[in-house]
Amino acid sequence: EERSAREMTRYLMDRGHQKIAVITGPDDTSGGRYRLVGFRDEMGDRFDPNLVEQVAYESEAGADAMTRLLERAPDIDAVFAASDIIAVGAISAARKAGLRVPEDIAVAGFDDSGLAATHDPPLTTMRQPWAEISEAMVEAVIDVINGANRAPMTLPTTLVVRESA
Repeated sequence: EERSAREMTRYLMDRGHQKIAVITGPDDTSGGRYRLVGFRDEMGDRFDPNLVEQVAYESEAGADAMTRLLERAPDIDAVFAASDIIAVGAISAARKAGLRVPEDIAVAGFDDSGLAATHDPPLTTMRQPWAEISEAMVEAVIDVINGANRAPMTLPTTLVVRESA
């Protein structure tokens, strides 16, 4: 999760974005914690805690967070959202504020949910390998039932570049 967040943040920085905000998930979720850590680490000295919102993984929460960010920093030019559903809400709020995505503000998500490819504009996102995750979870449950200890595992994500960023 940290590596993936760093990769997305680096992508936004490499595209020339100067003022990048993050809308991350709740602190009591690994995605919320580690995506924020990766973002913060990759931003380095450019990290601004005023450009961070932590919300539930919901579209409406993403919209509300984007509205708050734009009120505090109307000159942000990119947002990394910790999930595609948060990104969709952020795009909705950006449009309501009169901004065009990606021309005025880039928005990137995380998950590569079915929503990502079909949204307008299609979301730049981090693809999680859902089939492999499901398979690993089933294997882990079987191992635990059989009394085996399982080490935590991390599966690789892939940057998927689409039109939103």
